[in-house]
Amino acid sequence: MSALENTVWLGLIATLIAVFVRSRGWSVALPLLGCGALVGMLPWGPSATEEPELIGVLVLAPLVFGEALSSSYVDIKSVRRPVLALAIGLVIISTVAIGGLTAVLISGIPLALALALGAILAPTDLVVVASSARRARLPPRLVTILEGESLLNDGTGLTALRVAIMASVAGTVTAGEAAVLLAQTVAVGTALGLLGGSLLVLLLRKGGDPIGHGAILLVAPLPLYVTTEAAGGSGILALVLAGLMAAHAAYGDPDYQGRLEVTSLWRQITSVMQAIAFFFLGTELPALLVELPASQRNTLWWAVPVIVIGLIAVRMAVILGGFGLARLAGLDSPAGWRGAALIGWAGARGPVSALAAFSLPLLTIDGAPLAYRDMVIAAALMAIALTLLISTTLVPVARLLKVQSAGSEAVQRRLRRSMAEAALNTLEAANREAAARGEPLPGHIVDALRAATDHRIGLMRRQTAAQRDQKRVRALQIAMLEAEQEELVRLRSEEALPETAVRPLLAELDRRIALIRGTGEE
Repeated sequence: MSALENTVWLGLIATLIAVFVRSRGWSVALPLLGCGALVGMLPWGPSATEEPELIGVLVLAPLVFGEALSSSYVDIKSVRRPVLALAIGLVIISTVAIGGLTAVLISGIPLALALALGAILAPTDLVVVASSARRARLPPRLVTILEGESLLNDGTGLTALRVAIMASVAGTVTAGEAAVLLAQTVAVGTALGLLGGSLLVLLLRKGGDPIGHGAILLVAPLPLYVTTEAAGGSGILALVLAGLMAAHAAYGDPDYQGRLEVTSLWRQITSVMQAIAFFFLGTELPALLVELPASQRNTLWWAVPVIVIGLIAVRMAVILGGFGLARLAGLDSPAGWRGAALIGWAGARGPVSALAAFSLPLLTIDGAPLAYRDMVIAAALMAIALTLLISTTLVPVARLLKVQSAGSEAVQRRLRRSMAEAALNTLEAANREAAARGEPLPGHIVDALRAATDHRIGLMRRQTAAQRDQKRVRALQIAMLEAEQEELVRLRSEEALPETAVRPLLAELDRRIALIRGTGEE
């Protein structure tokens, strides 16, 4: 089976498994890892790819960009102090601490490679952490901190990895060389990220075809990442900045017409990329373990759990000690130390870290094979799998610490009331202006619009916070709209209606259903 055929089959199997798992309401990470490992051990069918670095780039770029598009610059800005402390300070401390621990645990491993493992494992994963936090019903501020940290710490971690790789290949790197490399990586990544983001913002603000905008956003991540890396900058940092700027432009302009299309497109892309990434990692792990010498493999079985314990201990110590949320961000009670403890516990690693591990070079500057490379990659994948397993305990831990929120339903109800009242004010103003011109609006139209909006406001004022009732209402609304869809499809078939007449109506119903489902997301 060729490399292309192998990759296609891996992607197809991963997507099918992800669809099945999501339909059951489960988290996809661990099932995809497990299924990938099973497939990787089979003597037939798709196997681990021969070019993991290429897969890493093709998956990594859109995955990071999609994560940035789903995030909010405004939200991150509101908690910038703890986010920056965690995304920069904690990553550096974790890299050094885990690198030192690895050097002690694994006899003979070069310090540079041990630090590379620390840099790989230092960043947390946005998708896994955010989904775990929402399932645990953490307060919105804590969720924002976790999301902001996970989004920004990739740039720090991968920059540290670049320095460690340089040291691994060259044999040694002076402090001055490391500082220059770090400054160059950050500066070039920031500059090209801001440039790329500015171009995307300009595109989005010019109006035009939303489908065309989606196409540009679809192809933008890969050339931006490749160009930035070739220029000596951090491609991850560039993607994060560009994605945040594009998202801010799309959601900051009330007149922008392409939000639904862009949001829907990138939800699907990131979903597929996540599935491929987790499944790919699962297939790679058995192949790596089989190829390792027995002594190294036996070492990993006990060393990796110790490394993960070290990750958790360092994270807890930093957050509860020097970077306590109450002091850094002024978090209100009852979060306090309990919220800090939960943030310390919510430290799952994911595909970005794992894919970055495959960037370790095969050869040193002298042309010799890079010793311990496969062992470091295998250790990274095993540690990531273990942190994913630990992340499933966040819900009971949050319940035990009593750090849970009822969600944002109350805020959303207040916003909807304000929106409806703004609509009424606009209607009244338009009616007055028309009357002043001697062209009053038809009374029955004004009365109908006013009655409909008044009814919405009345419903919202009478609405309780009972989640069960809200779900019933949404379910009934969706059922009614789906009945409209079924009737439209039936009429299309029976009367041979033209697609030009049917498809716009189906699209309208799809948007209304998506809007209702979106209001029910926690």
